[in-house]
Amino acid sequence: MSKITLVAVFFNEERKLPGYFKNVEGVADEIVIVDCSSTDATAKICSRNGAKVIKSGYRYFEQNINKALSKVKKGDWALILDADERLSDELKREIRQAILRKDADVFFMKRINYLFDGFSTKSSINTWLPRLFRKGAVRYEHGIPHEPPKIYGRGARLPSLFFHYAYPGVQEYVKKMEEYLFQMPIEYAKTGRNKVRSSERDRRISRLFGDHGLRMMFLYPIVATINLLLRHRLILDGMRGIIYSICGGISVFLEEAAHYQQQSTAKRGIRIDWSREYPDR
Repeated sequence: MSKITLVAVFFNEERKLPGYFKNVEGVADEIVIVDCSSTDATAKICSRNGAKVIKSGYRYFEQNINKALSKVKKGDWALILDADERLSDELKREIRQAILRKDADVFFMKRINYLFDGFSTKSSINTWLPRLFRKGAVRYEHGIPHEPPKIYGRGARLPSLFFHYAYPGVQEYVKKMEEYLFQMPIEYAKTGRNKVRSSERDRRISRLFGDHGLRMMFLYPIVATINLLLRHRLILDGMRGIIYSICGGISVFLEEAAHYQQQSTAKRGIRIDWSREYPDR
């Protein structure tokens, strides 16, 4: 009989894990977790819930998920679920039925995103993701951030939703923005890259606005906000969609501002020394 291995990548997720393991109870026959050097009780909680825990010094998902998939022993199928994601009861039933089918190797599941005070139900940011698949049917070929997975075999969709509590509040959005702006570049550097551009969308942005400069700093944030509002239909979600779109534009601006600061301070040799009263003089 076919078996399922739940795989995930965690970093400092102890607050989310009691609900996570309660949500996936009875879904998987094996659990494999990559812990990215968490400083809290993440690893202990995972072990206590019967998970096999693998240590990693990297922080981003794509490289670590390959490591998790390579450690799958019991399951013919793998199910990926992040710490801030939850399966609906309907989807749990569909998952068990799906692995008995002979017509697909990869099942796409639709993820609906929580933005500040409710779910975004009308926008196109709710995407279909390959989260349930036969072992070996999904792989991140290069293990670089934001890389879309390579699909091997036939695909199908499961009709029910799963829930992504992406931004329970504005504070969480700001925290994640800070991580993407200042912590993730350190992770990129471990791969020998300053900034990872892995999609045709990113390349189009570079052609239109340049990699860096005034257009990228002042024009692209406006375009990015309008793109979220109109092309991705977040305006249909009302105020939560408008706030999320504006936050998206602000994050683009701050990313370029951070790059400017980094380049400027490196060029001018500035190093703030707070042992002096006025360190910039």
